[in-house]
Amino acid sequence: MPAVPLTMSAGVIFGPAVGTVIVSISATLAATIAFLIARYAARDKILSFAQRNKRFAAIDRAISQNGLKFVTLLRLSPLLPLALSNWFYGLTSVDLGSYVLGSFVGMLPGTYAYVTAGHLGRAVLMEGGESALSIAPWQVAVGVGASLLAIGFIGQIAKRAIDEADAEAEARDGLHGQREEAVGERRQQAWGQAWQPQPQPQPAVD
Repeated sequence: MPAVPLTMSAGVIFGPAVGTVIVSISATLAATIAFLIARYAARDKILSFAQRNKRFAAIDRAISQNGLKFVTLLRLSPLLPLALSNWFYGLTSVDLGSYVLGSFVGMLPGTYAYVTAGHLGRAVLMEGGESALSIAPWQVAVGVGASLLAIGFIGQIAKRAIDEADAEAEARDGLHGQREEAVGERRQQAWGQAWQPQPQPQPAVD
């Protein structure tokens, strides 16, 4: 089911504070279950699908350098669909602790924004907007600001960081390939010299 309507409904039912806690814990738990399934139970099937995604390779390389940092950035502004990324992360080298913490922290601002929006919508539709005034302005500002930050600035940071990590990984791979090529050439030269015909000794002349 779509996550946004469910997240907003938590604000309608529980309010902004309690709803945010419930959704954050539930979403992190669901993401962790998907992560574990991808890593241990259905790795081959998910891997065959992930390898067809061009962005997955870059994200995998970036996460191998700093898992917590990149998981948090990508949760704040996902470059992959949120539900799909839960499965993909299980194929990367990020450890479980970094994944859980990064997911919880990264999803928190957006969760709060949607839960608060759901609570405000209920107040406007069902109570004529009167109870909406009981919500502090800073709560609305934090929710809207977090959404804009995740969509814009953090998204650019995440994309740039992944591009840089991918470029560094490609440069290392290229350097490694050059070294392997040079070693191969030296081996071929040494092998050729070893098999060159040796000059035969001339018979002694009396």
